Amino acid sequence: MSLEDELHQLVLTMEGVSTVYSADPLWMNVLKQVGALLGPEDDDVPTTFVVCSEEGRPASGGPASVDTGRTLTTVRLRIGTSGAQPAPVVAKLVAEGIRAHVCAQRPDAEVKAVVEIAAIGL
Repeated sequence: MSLEDELHQLVLTMEGVSTVYSADPLWMNVLKQVGALLGPEDDDVPTTFVVCSEEGRPASGGPASVDTGRTLTTVRLRIGTSGAQPAPVVAKLVAEGIRAHVCAQRPDAEVKAVVEIAAIGL
């Protein structure tokens, strides 16, 4: 299972989260589906719920080309909250859970969790 899939499952089990939405905006999902239909193969484009990206971190104060050996892992996702807790509290808990999960697997990584609240339940 990929890191994205693990994080998707983790977030779905967290208290206060009702759903995880596609990480990409609707227009981008439509564009990807149209592109797949026009392509040479009939493959469906899977919906991406969690996006993870990595980049090297420059030494502090040094030039951007200097690599410290540490990586910045950015995790981006959109959630709907259940209304059981205030949405900002849920977003903070989700971000903390993401950081803990990624750091347990990649101790040398710095983690930036970007949690967008797409819907707030009652």
